[in-house]
Amino acid sequence: MHSPSEKRALALVAALACAGTPVAGQVAPTTCRTSADDSRWLAESYRETHTYGLGEDEWIASYGGLTASGDTLFFYDQMRPRIVHLSGELEERDAFGRQGKGPGEFNWAVPIVWLDDAAEGHVAYDGRQLVVYDRNDVTSFDAAGEFGWSARLPYFGLARDGVVFVSPIDEEETVFGVDLLAAESRRLQLWRVREADPNHRELLWERPVFTRAGDAAAGRSVSYHRREARSYWARHRDCVFISDGGSPFLWIVDLPASRTDSIALPQWEVPVFGTLRSDFGVTISKPLEPGLLWRWRGLIVDPDGHAWLRGWTESREEFEVFVVSLASGESRRMNDPPGFPTAFGPAGVFYTARVNPGMDEHYLVRLESERRQE
Repeated sequence: MHSPSEKRALALVAALACAGTPVAGQVAPTTCRTSADDSRWLAESYRETHTYGLGEDEWIASYGGLTASGDTLFFYDQMRPRIVHLSGELEERDAFGRQGKGPGEFNWAVPIVWLDDAAEGHVAYDGRQLVVYDRNDVTSFDAAGEFGWSARLPYFGLARDGVVFVSPIDEEETVFGVDLLAAESRRLQLWRVREADPNHRELLWERPVFTRAGDAAAGRSVSYHRREARSYWARHRDCVFISDGGSPFLWIVDLPASRTDSIALPQWEVPVFGTLRSDFGVTISKPLEPGLLWRWRGLIVDPDGHAWLRGWTESREEFEVFVVSLASGESRRMNDPPGFPTAFGPAGVFYTARVNPGMDEHYLVRLESERRQE
């Protein structure tokens, strides 16, 4: 028997399955949109104005995600472990947090640089509340770093599956997204947890993701091949946007209305499996073909209501960025982008994380638009 919340989630899945295939020009639900026709963050060129993490006193031990609202930023340094409060110019204002099992403490300082950007959605700030996921708990702080409350979440592992997204709804409520891999299937799930009953989790939405036929019968689990798609999540207003990493559309969950929709993404073709040398790995035998080929490797929504997507490329040093209006459905491809936004500041400013190749350590960069894109 399913609980009421599970029945509602299954109903949302069924409704989406019956909907027509998204087409270019479709728009997001009204509650998700803003009135801006163009994104104030989209420009022809940008200049690098500030950095954090390159100095002796500001090194980042293990980058665990960056979030911003206006000129206030927080990033999670997992290995130290601590939350660092930065100004819009990337000057350190404060830091809080420590290793431990008590309220507001972090209990799992495991570096995950080798897992690419898997921790990017583990910290979120909406201008009032900051939430952090440390692979044990999701914890809520106010803007001054004062501990509010926490909830223990299931442990899923250190790879691409597990909790991949958190976002505060208000002081007493948080939602989190799960990319769940199992021997039989892969599922994306959106859950809600509240301060009043942190041991209870409510399933809001669930969606199966395509896997290769025959995997379940053969008893094989979904592979972690480097071209296996991973999911990306973003929050804007009262909506959560979800990409499974391989499909040419976004799912949209309207939280207040408990309604699901979808919007088409621009076309971005990736090489078929087997055409790249890296597809065959470092072992003698050929790895299993991915169930869902990786097409997108980044998603964020700016305050003007435009979804930014990074197209998959074989090299992480290459950037293919598309900006899609949630109000009109129109998309633009950026010309020679300097990086992919990790967080947005004031109009025209965004932040990104880079890796210092000499030290193999992350640092943060502030980029400001020089010339608007027409």
